[in-house]
Amino acid sequence: MAAVPASAAILLALLLGADKPVATRAAKVSAAPRTTGTVTGILRHKGCQSRAVGATVSVIGRDVEAASDGEGRFALALPPGSYSLVFRGPNLVPDQRVDEVAVALGQTRDLGIVEVWPEEHPQNCGAQPAPSAPEEPVVATAPDTPSLDLPGTSVAAGAPAPDQVLVRGSPGTAPGQFGLQGNPARDDEDALGPPSFAIGPQGSLFVLDALNGRIEKFDPRGRPAGTFALLRAPGVEPVVESDIAVADEGYIFVFTAGESPSLAQYDGAGKLLVSGVLPLSFKGVDLLFAGKLRPVFLMQNGQSVRAELGWGGLRAEGPFPGLPAGELYVQAERVSRWLAALRILTPEGRVRRSVQMHSGVPIVSVRLVGVNRRGEVVVAVDRAEGPDDQPPLAEVLLLAITPQGQLAGAASVPPGDRRFEWREFVIAPDGAIIQMQSDAAEVRFVRWALSPPPRGVLAGEGLVKGRVVEGGRPAPSTAVTVGRARRAVPVAADGTFEVRLPAGTYVVAFRAAAAPDGAPLEVKVAVAAGATVDLGNVALPPRAAAPGGGPAREPGR
Repeated sequence: MAAVPASAAILLALLLGADKPVATRAAKVSAAPRTTGTVTGILRHKGCQSRAVGATVSVIGRDVEAASDGEGRFALALPPGSYSLVFRGPNLVPDQRVDEVAVALGQTRDLGIVEVWPEEHPQNCGAQPAPSAPEEPVVATAPDTPSLDLPGTSVAAGAPAPDQVLVRGSPGTAPGQFGLQGNPARDDEDALGPPSFAIGPQGSLFVLDALNGRIEKFDPRGRPAGTFALLRAPGVEPVVESDIAVADEGYIFVFTAGESPSLAQYDGAGKLLVSGVLPLSFKGVDLLFAGKLRPVFLMQNGQSVRAELGWGGLRAEGPFPGLPAGELYVQAERVSRWLAALRILTPEGRVRRSVQMHSGVPIVSVRLVGVNRRGEVVVAVDRAEGPDDQPPLAEVLLLAITPQGQLAGAASVPPGDRRFEWREFVIAPDGAIIQMQSDAAEVRFVRWALSPPPRGVLAGEGLVKGRVVEGGRPAPSTAVTVGRARRAVPVAADGTFEVRLPAGTYVVAFRAAAAPDGAPLEVKVAVAAGATVDLGNVALPPRAAAPGGGPAREPGR
């Protein structure tokens, strides 16, 4: 067994970061002013006088963050260098940033006013700010934020047809059987089954049968194709907290997340090639992936690490800002009960695109399944609904999303039913999704094809709609224009408007009829094909008082 050099373990621990709270590290930084500089600023909503209160300001590449106070002010202590600041928070377009912020030793870099894009027009917006200083305010750069309306307004999980079941195995130790423990149908918290499985490059199925201490292989048609034993010390109980991945070259990797995390590599015939203990920071691994490069560990914080064992010790790279997807990286998270987000980032951690996924069914969680061979990101969105006094109805919505933020395929499937779960879904070479289901009687591996959306939805336009109000009343005489498309949008008598636009990011301008030469109210909108972006009520800023102290009148009154 190859031992991991202590220097490599220390290096990887540094790469992954310590487990101390952010506030603790930030306090230590501020306690050593001689080695840092300071960045300050005031966050203000773009086009408004209102301040962005309670926003989070973080730094790409540094585990330091600050919150804006009641006046929108923030301060960060940082070592000398050039940084990118990221802004997130209430009613802000997510993952906005300001780049190339230079910090000098012992000095304060005051950014002044930093304008950040609001998601919705703030109620306390106030008038368009007049330039009061010769220096223009800093305007944060917002990533493209396509908006997808997830399919379905109620739980409607599909039932698999018999020809979708690739493998069906009963409890036992014979070929084609699996180790099972407990009965999930009786709310048995100790119900266990195979913790993980993988699909090889030729479509073969590899099942990590941990309770039986082996890996079972099935051919692409689901027929048993042999087993081999897992590495385990004599007398040691099987570790069910394990994951398996198969590389494009056929190598099999098994990660064990027990008290001492470890990694073992086998060849296609089941011969052990190398194994060893990993640093304790690998207890925070979510999933294991393997492609043409070294194994990729997806961590619980959304970052990833490439690491492999050899007879010379541990080789590690990272952390990276997410799961690799070509030259970019992806993260997925549940934002709220009705919203999930898929973030596409550069290697430097800058968010290039943030796909907002709006659901008509409450979202429980969202998980990354992986990246298919077409470069589409596959996510699993767990959704559930029902009365509080009854067991909820549940489904898993499988989605394939392009790097441009378009929906390429979807399927609604039932949950896997197991109490213990490490990996439930795997992407097959042809793009289908294989799901592991387990109950008290058997384990099933079901094949699901993601249905593409209608051609018109995939290649068509998105819809932007809303309602213009002024002083709480409809404002049908407002001029609404879309900048990049150079299109005027008609407004109905009740103030509502809608316009169809190709996928992309636009600035929609609202100009009050009583002030045709004044500065317009601008709203940044990201449109995805087939999706609807509802801006809700767009409130125009209050008009200036008319001469003589009376209120300004609308034309014709």
